[in-house]
Amino acid sequence: MKKLITIVIIFFLWHQNIVAQKIDSNDQNSREIDLIIEADDVKIGGTLSIPTKLNTSSLVIMSSGSGDQDRDETLEGFKIFKVIAHHLASKGIASFRYDDRGVGESTGDFVNSTINDHAKDLESIMDYFNTTKEHPFNDFILFGHSQGGILTGKVAIRNESVKKVILMGAPSVPLIEVVTYQVRQDYEHTDLPKNLIESDVSAHNKLMRAIEDDKNIDEAYQLFRQTTESILNEMKSNGDMIDDEKIKQQAIAKADEFKIIYALPSLTSFLYYDPSKDLEQLEVPVLSLFGGLDFRVPIEQNKDRMENALLKSGTEYQFFTFDNANHFFQQATTGSKDEYAILEKKFVDNFLEEISAWILHKSN
Repeated sequence: MKKLITIVIIFFLWHQNIVAQKIDSNDQNSREIDLIIEADDVKIGGTLSIPTKLNTSSLVIMSSGSGDQDRDETLEGFKIFKVIAHHLASKGIASFRYDDRGVGESTGDFVNSTINDHAKDLESIMDYFNTTKEHPFNDFILFGHSQGGILTGKVAIRNESVKKVILMGAPSVPLIEVVTYQVRQDYEHTDLPKNLIESDVSAHNKLMRAIEDDKNIDEAYQLFRQTTESILNEMKSNGDMIDDEKIKQQAIAKADEFKIIYALPSLTSFLYYDPSKDLEQLEVPVLSLFGGLDFRVPIEQNKDRMENALLKSGTEYQFFTFDNANHFFQQATTGSKDEYAILEKKFVDNFLEEISAWILHKSN
């Protein structure tokens, strides 16, 4: 189910105090401090990477993408946020990365958490650094990868401590549009007739809407099952000996699974949320990073909407597109999810340097 959630895609101030910390050396010019921040009803575990010499007074706070992620945003063995944090520290930039609810040292229930819960967590982190005497920071740069970008926009518009926003492969359209795009992408290399593909897209759309409205769910479920069964029959090779009953059972299993997935608060609270409405209200500089081979948050679907929103806001922004980068900003050949595991666990050239240079330039 976790894999499907990731495919389907891709976080009031609370009283809090530090209850635990562990200090590790990163290198001679920085250190890493593991913190547990106590919020109202959850504990948030994370790592503060802090250079010996700071070149900016701002703290970068990193929020991960869809699915329950650890503080390093470890995806296919690639510790995305850890690599970014170590690079930033080498440039004199402090950062904080944290475990999602229910992951690692963070408590709480991720599956039943909503966008508002995650927003409270992020606000609680800022509140801690705003008030602690041990690791004080008053200015923040919110850094969001993928679905985490939706969160950063939501929190940034209502917190004066946020001075900059960095969006890494972040959607600017409601996730419902990303989901339907990905349904079509699943059939890109098949010979399935276009009318059946579009029937499947509609079946997904109707099931999500029925669950959202809590109306006509059984009808939408039956349509989803029947459409899936038709597609499985169409995709069956002439030589396949799969009988009709087995195909029917496969269709039921898929319909059951998506009925559960599309009802998860951790997904549904994002599905119809329009991040462009927050982007229209931003008053701080924005850096947005796009991958030319990103098929989870495709540039064609998201860049124009994002740019129009930022133009409406009147804020300063800068876009960077890395031609052969996938959703993780690795050097890729196809950009497909099947390729992630075999790629080198490093970013495309100049990716890290563009981020740190932008932060330091905007700090002057």
